[in-house]
This record gives sequence, C-alpha cells and structure tokens, in this order.
Amino acid sequence: MRPPPAVLDPLIVGVLSAAVSLAGAGRPSFWYDEAATISASYSRSLPQLWQMLGHVDAVHGLYYLLMHGWFQIFPPTEFWSRAPSGLAVGAAAAGVVVLGSRFSSRTVAVSSGVVCGILPRATWAGIEARPYAMTMVAAVWLTVLFVHAIRRDSVRIWLAYGVVLATAILLDIYLALMLVAHFVFICVYRQSRITLVRFAITAALGCAAVAPFVREATGQVHQIIWIAPVGRRTIEDVAVQQYFERSPPFTMVSAAVVVTAIVLWLCTSVQLARADRQLLTLATACLVIPTAVILVWSALVHPIYTPRYLCFTAPALALVIGVCIGTLAVKPWIAPAVVSILAIAAAPNYLLVQHSPYAKYGMDYSQVADLITTKAAPGDCLLVNDTVTFMPAPMRPLMAARPDAYRKLIDLSLWQRATDLNDVFDTNLIPEASAGPLSDCHVVWIITQADPAQPVHETDPALPPGPLFGGTPAFAVTRDLGFRLTERWQFNLVQVIEATK
Repeated sequence: MRPPPAVLDPLIVGVLSAAVSLAGAGRPSFWYDEAATISASYSRSLPQLWQMLGHVDAVHGLYYLLMHGWFQIFPPTEFWSRAPSGLAVGAAAAGVVVLGSRFSSRTVAVSSGVVCGILPRATWAGIEARPYAMTMVAAVWLTVLFVHAIRRDSVRIWLAYGVVLATAILLDIYLALMLVAHFVFICVYRQSRITLVRFAITAALGCAAVAPFVREATGQVHQIIWIAPVGRRTIEDVAVQQYFERSPPFTMVSAAVVVTAIVLWLCTSVQLARADRQLLTLATACLVIPTAVILVWSALVHPIYTPRYLCFTAPALALVIGVCIGTLAVKPWIAPAVVSILAIAAAPNYLLVQHSPYAKYGMDYSQVADLITTKAAPGDCLLVNDTVTFMPAPMRPLMAARPDAYRKLIDLSLWQRATDLNDVFDTNLIPEASAGPLSDCHVVWIITQADPAQPVHETDPALPPGPLFGGTPAFAVTRDLGFRLTERWQFNLVQVIEATK
C-alpha cells in the first residue's frame, strides 16, 4: 500500500489527535473551573456575561464568548462542553505538523504532531472545558504565520500576523510572550533590517490594540491570589507537571529520547541540518522563554505560575521531541517504534488517571447531579451545606456545573444570584436562615461534605447523621424541624442525604 500524500499529514494527525482527546471525554466529573465555564457561558445572556467580565474573569472573556455560541447549538453536558477542547488539540497537532514540515523532514513533522496529540498535558487539556487547548492552537498557528511572514516578508502577511497575535492575547494574556520567543528567533538568525522593522511595527500595533483588555485583565489579578509562591515544588511542576501531568513513564521515555539525541550530536558524527537547527531553536525559544519569564515574575513580583497556564508551550515541546526522534531515525522503522513506545508510556496516565470518574482534583459534581436528576422529584427542597474542608471551596459551584439538574428543586440555600453580583457563582445562605421555608417542605435533599466513615449507600427510616454531618448547623436545623434522614449516598468529596418529615 502506498503511504498517503504528505499534504494529508496535518489532517490525518489532527483527526487522530482529536479522537484521542475526545474518546471518553464525558466520563470524568465536572470540577470547579469547568463549573465557572458553564456559569459564565451557558447560564447567562450576553449582556450579563459582559457585565460579569467587567468585574471578574476578563482574561477568559473571549473563550466564554466562544462557548456561549457553542452552547446555543450543543447541550452543556460533560462531553459537549469539552468537545471544543478536544477538537482544539487536533488543530494544534495539525499545526505542529505544518510547522515541522516548513523546516524539516516528513519524519520529524509527523512525529512531532503525533507526540503533540499524545502528550499528557495535551490530552489533559483536551478533556478540560477551559481555554487551555485553544491556547495551544493559537500559539502554534501564530508561529506558523510568523515563519511564513519572515520568509515572504509581505506587508499583507505581517498584517495577518498582527491580527492573529491580538486575537491570541485576547484568548490568553500569556500568549503575548510568544512575541519574545519570535523576536529571539529573528535575532539569532539575523533577519534583514526591514524584516525586523516590520516585525516590531506589527508587534507594537497588535499590543496597542489589546492594551485596554490587558489593563482590565491585570486589574483583576486578585483572582489568582491562591497561586503559591515559587518554591521547591516549582522545580517538579516545571519538569514533570507542566507537560507530563503525573505520567512518570512518559517523562522518562521523553527524557531518554532527548538525552540520546544530544549524545549523538555531541559525541558522534551525526549533525543537525541547518533547517533542523532553526526548528529546534524556534521550538526551544517558544518553550523556555515564556516559562522563564513567568517564573521570574512569580519570584520577584507576584505569583502567577501554575503548570496548566503554560499549556500553550506544549506544541513546542512536541517539536523538540520530534527533532530528536528524527535524529534517532537512521532507519525507517525507528521513528514509528519510538512514537509507539511514547504512546504506550502515556497510556496508564491517559486511561487510569485522566479518564477516571474523579479525575478532576477529586471533584464529583457530575455524580451528584446525576443522582439528583434520577432520584429527586419536582417540588422537593434543597439544602446546600457550605461547611466543607476540601479545596476548591465552597459547595455552591457544584450546582453551577449542571444547573439543569437542580431546576426542579426549591433551592432554600440560595442567597444572591451570580448574575446580580456580576460574579461567577451564586452565594449561599447559612442553614439557620433557611429554617423558615424549610418548615413547609416534606422532602429535603441535603448536599454536604462526604463522610469516609459511612457506607457508600444506606437506607433506614432514621439514619444517624454520622460524625461529620452531625456536628453541622445544617443537621441541627433539619433535626429541630422534625426531619429524619432516610437515605444517603457517599461520593468522593460530597454526600447526598434525603430527609423526610
């Protein structure tokens, strides 16, 4: 059989990469950040979204707008909420193939694209209803356009580069750092003065166009006060979590590939072609410079580093590994063999960690919503106990992830709606404030923190509250009003209790 034409390589790799990310994308539960996406993009109108962005989450405004349009067509289920991210991983992998082919062999280009599609950080982003996978697309295709611009040096192409640059920064403010990486590449390979001038003008105009957005987004920096300062764990975050997402086998195989290629370059007659060196330089700049700048800023000014924020540099790592695979591929079968080994190394994390029901930081928002959908009757009451010890807290975002599941219930715990506060999530009343309306209920569903000491499921005319729930005001209020706990389900972080009177 003849191999497919090289022109189809980006399409084939993109489709396969998207399929890898989309397979089983609906299995893990929604979690806190994804609940923010549903709340912002599905549960409010465009004017309400605009008002919210003036107070919080302006940095994600373009993503929320895109998802608002998406939810006009598709339901906000776990799979369909994550589908844009899975498709974005495919588009990023296709872009890696295109970028690799601009410099190097078909082996390097295809290997890089496949590595991008199976990279643990990429498959993680592909099942996350957040903008991380889209930042990968923006970064890699912006770089493709950059390479095209410096080679053709056309005003029209530079104008397109500026437009894409501004759009990329609107998607993720950190993507402005791609400019620095591109500038370093121009300096290293000493492009003509007119190319440097056109790049500088384009960069200045693109940044000026988004300056109001940057000012608004940086004014909301208080939203990331939860980020820890740079410390010992940061080394592990950069070396392992940033790209390999809790996958030691993939980390070790990737390191072995890179180290072996470096040894061959330094200790044998194997040499990189000039175009391969250019590709490696560009990929390394796109990989190292954004990471270094964010780490330095976090150490000296304000902590802004967390591994998932560097998702947009993942295609650059795929290109570095792809160039190294090209060095090792002295025979045609070696590149497919190395890529296969990488895929096998990625499989345990992909199957057992990323696609487990509680893959998202242990969150069980979806399982609770499924139970309420199945068991609760229209007109039943709902009491949400915000007294929890796990993070991220509080409990109220659980309902934002699957709002349709709770519409049939009378929400006694609701205090202020997010749309009235111009915030992401509703706020919760203390249980004592719900006592009056609760006295008119016959069945109340209580959502509170899970109790590991209790069975997964139990039924009894009068269940004991258990040590965790028994000491809360929510239990005291329901007990004093004559409610008996009749059925209870334990999930990972949350338990759901049915109480009747």
